[in-house]
Amino acid sequence: MRHHRKLTDEERRQIVKARAGGTPAALLAHRFGVSTRTIYNTLSRADGARPGPTTTISMRLSARQLAALQAALARRGITDQPAALRRLMGSADILLRPADAVVLDHLQAWGTQVATDGAAVNHIARKLNEAKLRGRPIPFTDDDMTTIRTFAGGLVEFAEEFRILWEAQQAAMTREVDKALAGLDAKVPEP
Repeated sequence: MRHHRKLTDEERRQIVKARAGGTPAALLAHRFGVSTRTIYNTLSRADGARPGPTTTISMRLSARQLAALQAALARRGITDQPAALRRLMGSADILLRPADAVVLDHLQAWGTQVATDGAAVNHIARKLNEAKLRGRPIPFTDDDMTTIRTFAGGLVEFAEEFRILWEAQQAAMTREVDKALAGLDAKVPEP
């Protein structure tokens, strides 16, 4: 059996497909005239297990930053810090994506509403200050009180909606981190 021949791209695709279909590696090695090790290497490369040449990076962390990372990993049962960092870096395009368009739309709508209601409250405050400075009776009407209550209610509603939106975004981010770190938790032997 020739163990040093180079597989073509088409043969690699066929190997991956056949192995996914359940064909044993030894049978594939015989069929393509290569070693089983070549079959497993081909499958590993196809799965992205070996992305090719690697680069070493280094960074400085404060003791507090390192402790926070270790604590976050420990809460998930992860002891392999390098593997966890590689997984998080591999998920960077998901974890670091820009804010969701829905979130941005909500924030813009809230900003518009706060600006509108805030301008009305500012007008009332200006009217009250002018009356006070001129020594006139304070011209505070029922409409002014309604405007202020509406603004206050809007702020409370904004705070609650923002809290809900923020918690949803945090939950989504946590799910993505958990997905990236899946399988790294330390396996505790069963008694």
